[in-house]
Amino acid sequence: MPYQVITHAGKAHIDEILAAALIVLVKGEMPEDVLRLNTEDVARMVAESQVPPQAWVVDCGLKFEPENRLFDHHQDRELSSAAALVFHHFFPELQGTDLEAYFELVSRVDTQGARSLDDFDHVSESRDYWGFAHQLLAKTFETDPLSVLRLVSEGLRQKIDFEKVKQNATEWASFPGRLVPEVIEGLTVLVYTEHPPREITDGLRSIDRHIVDEHQAVAVYGYDKNDASIRTLYRTDHGYKHLDFTKSSPHDLLFVHQGGFLMRFRPSHPKEWLTLFQDSILPKVDSE
Repeated sequence: MPYQVITHAGKAHIDEILAAALIVLVKGEMPEDVLRLNTEDVARMVAESQVPPQAWVVDCGLKFEPENRLFDHHQDRELSSAAALVFHHFFPELQGTDLEAYFELVSRVDTQGARSLDDFDHVSESRDYWGFAHQLLAKTFETDPLSVLRLVSEGLRQKIDFEKVKQNATEWASFPGRLVPEVIEGLTVLVYTEHPPREITDGLRSIDRHIVDEHQAVAVYGYDKNDASIRTLYRTDHGYKHLDFTKSSPHDLLFVHQGGFLMRFRPSHPKEWLTLFQDSILPKVDSE
């Protein structure tokens, strides 16, 4: 059914862009129009029940009433931003995901300002609130909102689909014995003991970084995505000063990155990776 999105005029922000893009996903189709109106006029329309019957009002209107398609937060400083309100209402199954954390970040900056970020004074992209591409989207939304909505809603759809893959990957990895930390010469390696299903491999690569951080793992020993006969050794950020895989020599080497952080090989025996890992350990550097 045809519908409209109503938001505020003037300077555009990523908040109302994301809120409107989520509505596109909820509706399953693009709106016939995006109306950018004076905030006072929208508030009056809402107060007098003059909002068109198929319109969604985001980031203006001074009402948060999901049942009436009203998603504003400016009337209550305790509310999350418009995008977070839409996200939490329609996508509760994504609670606890990285995507929810992103919407919480958007809400924090939108409601408290960029200076609320812990690294505001240290990271240039925080000062610019994610920089040039962010500014381009917001500026284009002011003159051509439908083109921006089409782009952002498709990106969000893919991101939501990937979060579901990650949820399946988390369930797979939580089965005892599939992803095991092993300590070798004081260094922790995460070891995949089974070849994961291909459809969740990318999701595993995304979630295992949390497990890597939890164990301060310097490397991950796993399987090639497409060929179960191929093994991989990947150096994590924690292993930068500890490992260099160019220093080891597999029996059947397929690839080793010149930077020393990735190796692909066919093992000659089940424990060959252990020898390769030990050969790759760099001498300790005196920090004094």
